[in-house]
Amino acid sequence: MIAHHSFKLNGDMIYLIETLKVEGYWSKKYFTLTLQNKDMPLLNNIERIVKNLDIKINKRILLKIRLDNNTEKENIKIILDNEELKFHIETSPFDNNKVKAVTSLPYKRDYQITLIYNKRKISINIKVNKNEIIVKSKLDCWVYGDLRFPTKDLLNFLEDYCGNKKEFHLEEFLINSNGRLVMSAFSALVDCEGSVDHYDLFRKIRIRMRNKDYLSQWKDLLAKWDIKARLQKNNEKEFELCIEGWQDFNRLNELGFKLFHSKKSKKWGDILNGFKRNQISRNSYRAFYLKKLRELNKKITAQEFANHLNKSKRVINHYLLKLEKEKLVKCNRTVWPYLYFI
Repeated sequence: MIAHHSFKLNGDMIYLIETLKVEGYWSKKYFTLTLQNKDMPLLNNIERIVKNLDIKINKRILLKIRLDNNTEKENIKIILDNEELKFHIETSPFDNNKVKAVTSLPYKRDYQITLIYNKRKISINIKVNKNEIIVKSKLDCWVYGDLRFPTKDLLNFLEDYCGNKKEFHLEEFLINSNGRLVMSAFSALVDCEGSVDHYDLFRKIRIRMRNKDYLSQWKDLLAKWDIKARLQKNNEKEFELCIEGWQDFNRLNELGFKLFHSKKSKKWGDILNGFKRNQISRNSYRAFYLKKLRELNKKITAQEFANHLNKSKRVINHYLLKLEKEKLVKCNRTVWPYLYFI
């Protein structure tokens, strides 16, 4: 617990803090604390956490509408319940010609919106369900759930605990915490800023952002808990932290890694259920195969070793030859099939 604050740094609070750091916005000066996301299960989890803190939530919906290039604000009207809505024009950070109309809506379950645009009336229908937001329109639209919960105690806590929001980092408390709290924070990071990918034999968790120091801190903290992550430069401004090995996925699961984002949670479940459990992390073959040979403590053929590890003989032959070339394993070639041993 931080001095003069009543918030307990449990799993839920750590999840909330990391979510707000990477996905939310807060300002003591303007008495503002907001979180916007497209995924309702993720927002439902944040709403649950905040309500358990006895903090009142104000919910809204943020709507973004793709317009023709260089559309002027004066040529647009957005109508809801016979009232004209306020909105602003948002330009793409990559192309100033690409624009969207952005408006904030009072929270409801159903919206029938009319966009008056180039002398046309275009309907935008939005339905907010517990687990998803459905939007139907001829135009490209993006809809976000918008949670607002400015409260003095929480704003003071965030600034005292996290410091400068624009230069977020891992706090000493988390670095020295137990695995369960570390996984609460890492789950929030992946839920908000990460991606979970799997197809064929490719499986990866990755987080991409510009804050290299923050990702480097996570690389070191994960290593402390025997999880190997690779940090690399993605482009001139962006860095990527990625995890790829089954042993590392399994370790995450053992420590309590849990996702709430609907699509990422499903992919994570597919990885856990579909990955061969004898898969090893990249570049860890030496430690893995030498350990298994020592446990057997006898001369063994490649086929017997493959059966023991539930792997293909082709894979086992590949690694046994590599270990032999590295003079870590010996091979008796006077008999057939060959016998391998340490």
